[in-house]
Amino acid sequence: MQELKLLSIDVENKILQLAEKYRQLKDEYVVLKRKNKELKEIINKLEHKIKIQSEQLVSYKLGNKINDEEKYTDVKLKINELVREIDICMKLLNE
Repeated sequence: MQELKLLSIDVENKILQLAEKYRQLKDEYVVLKRKNKELKEIINKLEHKIKIQSEQLVSYKLGNKINDEEKYTDVKLKINELVREIDICMKLLNE
């Protein structure tokens, strides 16, 4: 009978330990779940920032390409103008 009482006390202690462990794990789960949500929000913000910066980079590259094309066009026009002036000068020299 004494042995049965000791076993029941032991089982009761183990149940209490399990209940305490369950409470600790449940608290830890809540903390981890909140942390996970915060990290997901950070990821979403960073993904949005990456998208915006990618769009800005494309715009920047396009702007540079347009500037390069304008410079090329300006140089070509200037060369054509100089060629015309040279032609006029050569005509005057040949007269």
